[in-house]
Amino acid sequence: MEPIIKDFDKLIPQKRIAVLAGREFDVSKIPTRLALEQAAFVDSLSAMKNEKDIFNKSLEIAVKICNQVKPAGFFNRLFNKRITVKWLIDNTNIEQLIEFINFILEPINKQSSKKK
Repeated sequence: MEPIIKDFDKLIPQKRIAVLAGREFDVSKIPTRLALEQAAFVDSLSAMKNEKDIFNKSLEIAVKICNQVKPAGFFNRLFNKRITVKWLIDNTNIEQLIEFINFILEPINKQSSKKK
């Protein structure tokens, strides 16, 4: 009897690049830990009353996703520092920021809505 083999390494997500304030962020591969964190956050939204807290948590998750990939090359690592919530707020307008967060979290949010 032949073994059944399924190669999960071939399940590669479509390349997704977010460009913001002159920087590129590869948000193609979202680690499972961050996907689970976002899913738990979405599940807790009904209990959260403060819109500021909801927005800040979304920012924190977006920052973690953007910082998951280190820039290639010595000079890129030297001059492209990790982003922070403060950096996002200081370098964007509100419309850019909301669209940026929505773009980054879109794959996770799609998976969450499929399950409901």
